This record gives sequence, structure tokens and C-alpha cells, in this order.
Amino acid sequence: HVSIRKLASACNMAVGSMYNYYPDKDALIAAVAETFWGTIMKDQEKLYRRGMGFTDFLEQYYSFLYSRLSHYDKSWLSELNGRRPQKKEAVQLLHHVLVEDRRVDPTIWNMELNQDIFIEYVFVNILALLQAGENNCRFFIYLLEHFLYDV
Repeated sequence: HVSIRKLASACNMAVGSMYNYYPDKDALIAAVAETFWGTIMKDQEKLYRRGMGFTDFLEQYYSFLYSRLSHYDKSWLSELNGRRPQKKEAVQLLHHVLVEDRRVDPTIWNMELNQDIFIEYVFVNILALLQAGENNCRFFIYLLEHFLYDV
């Protein structure tokens, strides 16, 4: 678990000095999460190319997130996941890519499973795979391809 004391020690700082920058642990974690997700949001749209399939994009997006997370201690991921101020932008991008994928049969969507529910499911599972430390999401992509493309 993250603590101000542990972080100050790891940075060779006095605990009191940490409190000059962050009033408490929540403020510190919020700042880290904002920085992390802010850089993700800034660069994520560069991954999409017009005509790219949803699962192709998703596999690339997962690799992008995984590589970005390698700069952070894995124990922070649960803290970062709990604070997703930019989740809306990530979900919007995934939704855009899904809608643009002409290989997806629009008749698969219905009252129980619409695109918004599907994208939320995908996003939550991507974060869960990242949290588990999986270096790829190939099996998840395989399942999505069978659902989306009737492979």
C-alpha cells in the first residue's frame, strides 16, 4: 500500500517535506493519477488510423497502456484505477473506433447489449488485465473478434 512515509523514504525526502506539496495521501495519489491519465489521453488518439478495426486498435491500445504502466510501480495501479478523471475520454475513443469499424454487424446490438454497455465492459476488462499484470490481451481480443465479427 502507498503511504506518504514510504514515498518520502523512497525519494530520500523528509516526511514533512512531502506535506509541503501534498496535504495528504489522497491528494498525492490524485496528482499521480491525473498525470498518468493526462499523458495517456494526450497520446491515445495517435494510435487510431482511419479504417482500423476495433480489435486491432484495442490490441495496440492495450500495448500502449501496458508500456505506459511499466513506468509505475504495479501496486499503484489499483489506486490509479480508482481515480479515472479521464475515463470519459477513453470510453469515447473506444466508442468512436467501434462505430467506425465497418466489419461489425450492427444487428448484434439490442436492448440488453448496446454499444455503450459493450464499451464499458471492454474498458473494465482492459483495466483488470492490466492490473493482473498481463503483458498482452490476446485471449480477450480473440473472444471479442468472435463476438464482433462472427469469426
